Amino acid sequence: MAVQSWAVLIGSFLLGAIPSAYLIARVTAGVDIRTVGDGNVGARNVYMSVGRWAGVAVAVFDIGKGAAAVVMARALGESEGLARAAGLAAVLGHDFTPFLNFHGGQGMAAILGIFALFYPWELAAALFVAAVVWVIAHHWDLSWFVAFGFFAASLWFTGHTVAEALYPVFMLPTIGLKKALQVWQAYRAAAVHQ
Repeated sequence: MAVQSWAVLIGSFLLGAIPSAYLIARVTAGVDIRTVGDGNVGARNVYMSVGRWAGVAVAVFDIGKGAAAVVMARALGESEGLARAAGLAAVLGHDFTPFLNFHGGQGMAAILGIFALFYPWELAAALFVAAVVWVIAHHWDLSWFVAFGFFAASLWFTGHTVAEALYPVFMLPTIGLKKALQVWQAYRAAAVHQ
């Protein structure tokens, strides 16, 4: 792989690693977002623990991080495969940011920014599904789970190649891994206090 390609991947990782939730929570409320709410370094926790506009700002910034990684790869003439890898690198940077001792968010907003560039219409339909499930069930994780399943399935029926359709499936474990780590950390913390 060419030096430029490696530079794009490393740059995408570092771009994704910018801890927007931590920075915005610090600036707007003077709090460490890791110590409030559910401890997640992401837009939803900022929204719930700091305020609506701070949460929206984090979401916009994080969506932009994911999209910017793909745009950068394309602007430098890299292949679509490398552009997809750059998006994944940005999500991993967000999830495991070295700027916060590898304690990052779950990457959902960054993933939305990436998918908006590769699959805009399918993503729009999936977001509509998420909204419908939310109205019915009022369950955040369930809404996204159903929408993500719908989104991945829809790619099979809209003319995408197998590799393109499988890309979201490879992105999903980044969210699941973060959730698993958070559950484990909560379990350990509870065990220590018993």
